[in-house]
Amino acid sequence: MVFVKIELWPSDIEDNAVLLGGIAIADDSFSTPSCGNYNATLVSNEGVRYKSVPVEGFPRDRLLVFDLLYRVLKAAVGTRNDGTT
Repeated sequence: MVFVKIELWPSDIEDNAVLLGGIAIADDSFSTPSCGNYNATLVSNEGVRYKSVPVEGFPRDRLLVFDLLYRVLKAAVGTRNDGTT
């Protein structure tokens, strides 16, 4: 499982970090070494589930974890923040 923490660092001080939320990305049982299927859950700072989304057919043998995170975010929030709305 990959877990992405989203934190606010007041005055750029890590010791004062405040957790804003997170994203849990879990590999499902239908993945292969070259192609992954994932289930991702966005959670609030209190661990409350905001949204769960699947990401299927991710070519993990040629793309990076950042590409996976992008696909999770695109599936979860779409293009609502692309500057056109």
